[in-house]
Amino acid sequence: MDSILKKGLFLVTITGAITAFPDTAYASDTATVNDMPQVGIEEVLNDCYLSDKEIEVEDYLVPTQKGEYLDMAFANVQSFLYIRSEPTTDSEWVGKLYPDYAAKIIGPVGEWTKIQSGEVTGYVYSDYIIIGNNAEQKAQDMVRNSEAADSEEVFTYAESKEEEEARLAKEAKEAEARAQEEAAAKAGTGQAIVDYACQFIGNPYVWGGTSLTNGADCSGFVQSVFAHFGISLPRTTWDMENVGTPVSYDQAIAGDIILYDGHVGIYMGDGQIVNAINSAKGIGILPATYTNIITVRRLI
Repeated sequence: MDSILKKGLFLVTITGAITAFPDTAYASDTATVNDMPQVGIEEVLNDCYLSDKEIEVEDYLVPTQKGEYLDMAFANVQSFLYIRSEPTTDSEWVGKLYPDYAAKIIGPVGEWTKIQSGEVTGYVYSDYIIIGNNAEQKAQDMVRNSEAADSEEVFTYAESKEEEEARLAKEAKEAEARAQEEAAAKAGTGQAIVDYACQFIGNPYVWGGTSLTNGADCSGFVQSVFAHFGISLPRTTWDMENVGTPVSYDQAIAGDIILYDGHVGIYMGDGQIVNAINSAKGIGILPATYTNIITVRRLI
């Protein structure tokens, strides 16, 4: 009796197995334990739908390979982001990340994140960096839109405190050199204007005139001299009071114009002006302070 019962249970078990997997169960002379039927994601989902069970599909998917740039971070700021020596605002800053500058995450991401960027290692406030999938996408977009042959050349990294100090010192030195060059160029141009104007000393003063040879009044003389150098000036002294850039008399250089009440002349340097004086003296030289100065204007 016991043997008959055991045989019946065995047949039920075999029948159930074949019924459950009608398409994948095969007989084989060499069948082993490894020949068990395989269940795909479709069967899992169908079974869950039929049984009204909830399922997280991600649990049945094979994880994808880690993104190439998932360990990167990008500064999400308008000006710059300090890199601190410690995860606190009271600590010394050791570098700066400017907008979209890149870094590598080398520590856990919390309120502060430890990063390495260029020669700088330290902590940044996490609210001001782009990380994770967003960083991966940003990096891919930057690489795709760049013409650089090496992807590493696409990214710009932090500037250390020492590097910033060196850069600022270099920029200040270069700015000073440019200012000196510009001053020399202006002085050279100004002297050329003075030299040109002095060619007409002794020529007549003519009220309302603009001819450097046949006669000009004070504003006509200045207007014609500067026109020779491609600089357009208004006709009257009152309008000339607003041209160019105002400078003090102590700062005046050759080629500036000095305006008085109803008169104008070209500063020569050494406290003198060349100008159309009056009908008696014609075009000549006067002391720059012969009367009260209204304004000094720089045109070059």
